[in-house]
Amino acid sequence: MNERKKPNTKKHMIIMLICVGIAFGGLYGFQLYKSRILGKVVSGLQNKIETVSSYKSTKQLWTEKVSAVGTLVAIMGTDLSPELPGTVTHINFASGEDVQKGALLIELDTTQEIAQLKSLQAQETLARQTLDRDLKQYKVNAVSKQQIDSDWSSLRDFQGQVQDQLAIIAKKNIRAPFSGRLGIRQVSVGQYLNVAQPYVNLQQLDDLFVDFYIPQRFLGTIKRAQEIEVSADTYPGKSIKGKVVAIDAQVDINNGNARVRGRFANPNKELIPGMFVDVQTVISAPKEQVTVPQTAITYNSYGVNVYVLTKTDEKHMDKPVYTAKQRFIEVGAKRGDQIVISKGLKVDELVVSAGQLKLRNGSKVVIDNSVLPLNDPDPKPVEQ
Repeated sequence: MNERKKPNTKKHMIIMLICVGIAFGGLYGFQLYKSRILGKVVSGLQNKIETVSSYKSTKQLWTEKVSAVGTLVAIMGTDLSPELPGTVTHINFASGEDVQKGALLIELDTTQEIAQLKSLQAQETLARQTLDRDLKQYKVNAVSKQQIDSDWSSLRDFQGQVQDQLAIIAKKNIRAPFSGRLGIRQVSVGQYLNVAQPYVNLQQLDDLFVDFYIPQRFLGTIKRAQEIEVSADTYPGKSIKGKVVAIDAQVDINNGNARVRGRFANPNKELIPGMFVDVQTVISAPKEQVTVPQTAITYNSYGVNVYVLTKTDEKHMDKPVYTAKQRFIEVGAKRGDQIVISKGLKVDELVVSAGQLKLRNGSKVVIDNSVLPLNDPDPKPVEQ
């Protein structure tokens, strides 16, 4: 029995070994095929020519500026309100009107005050007449010196009361404390005004302050009388020059910023207090700098770099082929869409301005500048 089974076992072993050999052979063949395909793919990637846009670095006259958002503040501006209560009898201004200092704006009811004034004036007249009569009698020793002193005291008391009543009436005829532009009135004829109740605001617009905040690292570059440039999106393309007039004596401990106040002329009275504006403070004299569009800069964990293009003798679809070489650089200030290259790039070198994500060091590229990234030193938002 055992001798009959031995040939079968040997046969099974041979079959199993053949199957294992076939399996390993197939696996080896698959790996070899895969490596060949991967080699072709890698070779294709290495030889693939990418399309990019380019920009030639330029030298520009560059003035370093600190930009901030500021708020306009009136040099003289206030909400007008009465010192004394009363009923409005006349309104002598229109909303939005320009008025001069001393212009009569509001008249409150002074009927009672005028009646009291007349009574006091009558008593003042009587006191003067009494004094004049007693002075004549004093010359003939008909009255004492004490009587004359009493008469003088009475006259001066009534004169003071008359002046006090005149001041009360004047305060109820409210005038503009300074020249400026009135806002929208908040009162009507017949309305009772309480003390300190605003009835209109008055703002002087010929000159304005602008308050803005700068990081503390720029404090060493900001000085009084330094030039500033103010612009508002309300009037695109327009800017007004002014001067720094004050720097706050402390830095905000919450954000490390310091408040700066500038002043500028507003001859057309187009800008008004409360508006938000863009403020640029010049912190250096103009000097030439190498600049490129900000889109040409690539940031990674190793540093800041650009792809510099070198022309080769090759052609692709009738276009010259370039080699893209990665180069590490140092950048400086930014202005709009542009950035200063402080180290690592010379003027007139050709760099990739768009398409860097598909490149590596040594990639072959062709240039297509039919669509270029923005390169405006002073871009403006466009409303669609």
